[in-house]
Amino acid sequence: MKILVLEDEDVKFEQIKAHVLEIMPEAVIDREKNWLDYSHTVANIKYDLILLDLLVPRSSKDGTIEDHHAHLVETTRYYRSKSFSTPAIVLTRHSLNDGDFVHDLNLVDINVIPFNDHGQWREALRIKLMAVRSPKKFDVVIMCALEKEASAFEELADSWGQVKTISGLSCREIKIGEYKTVIVRASRMGLVAAAVAAAFALDRFEPRLICMSGICGGVAGESNIYDLLVTQSCHQHDAGKWGETGFKSEHYDVQLDVSVHNKLVEVASGPAMASLETDLNPGKSEVPSGIERIRCNIVSDAITSSGSAVIAQAGKTSSLSVGQRKLAGFDMEVYSVYEAARHALKRTAFFAAKAVVDDGDENKGDSFHRIGCLLSARFVVAAIREGTADLWGGE
Repeated sequence: MKILVLEDEDVKFEQIKAHVLEIMPEAVIDREKNWLDYSHTVANIKYDLILLDLLVPRSSKDGTIEDHHAHLVETTRYYRSKSFSTPAIVLTRHSLNDGDFVHDLNLVDINVIPFNDHGQWREALRIKLMAVRSPKKFDVVIMCALEKEASAFEELADSWGQVKTISGLSCREIKIGEYKTVIVRASRMGLVAAAVAAAFALDRFEPRLICMSGICGGVAGESNIYDLLVTQSCHQHDAGKWGETGFKSEHYDVQLDVSVHNKLVEVASGPAMASLETDLNPGKSEVPSGIERIRCNIVSDAITSSGSAVIAQAGKTSSLSVGQRKLAGFDMEVYSVYEAARHALKRTAFFAAKAVVDDGDENKGDSFHRIGCLLSARFVVAAIREGTADLWGGE
């Protein structure tokens, strides 16, 4: 939140500033000490809130203290002003006996709060601050279903925040290059939790890009352990109807925007991917059986499927491939994230990149999760740094 304070008294300003920052530590506070500078600033800069005194000097060169209440509305609510519609609060020791004066200011969303040593102004100001507090916005939302998937970004981000609740979602604020980013953890694994979290994040944070990072299962013959599947097309494999002859699937799929897909193909073949497999420091159990060293193949046009249930039975993945040529992997969330982004009111770029850590056969269990999460996070960070968020879903 960006706040402008018009106050010439240093002690009073410091009191106001301390109280505002106590309520809103993230607030950016600008100060003016005279009416002329205030007039120029309020006309040329958009603020979220204005706090001002009425008895201040005319200008920096004329220290004459004047009562400016007669010009307050004209200056603050001038229709060409950048802060024309910004809520304003007068914090003044000025006598408030003139009822018409206070009433007229209230009509144009300028509230008057008496400033005194009793401190009653603090609660009134707190209520106003909470009322005008704007929801946080982010350039990028990264969706994760597991904490291990989110933690993989810690060494990759330019800044790393603590887990906290923002707009009802479990979040961690980070910075990736110039992009203000938030990692959102769904309440649990599965399509429903992912759909709820993604829809809320899209509505409340209005990102330019929403993406999903993490781990998934692979389909034998189409993908190997540690392959990175960048989902070009995703469908829901457990949507359909159970009948006397068994389960008949109903096919729904969501595809990437062409411009986003093309950008991800560039990232997959770009220089950033040269270091994708470096410094993984795998333990013995993290190297799949039958191979000598870890190798990550990026499948930039992967076809994957999502469902609400975990597939843990050997050979069961073959049933997912019925009617699906070259199905590469499966998970429990990507379809929901894609569908939420497709229906968002504000058009948003989206993609998912998950590393295979389960082939539905002998290579099962949690041994490959750490490296899989890291490979996925590295690709997602590279895609963000390369400007995928700037595509705005192709617009």
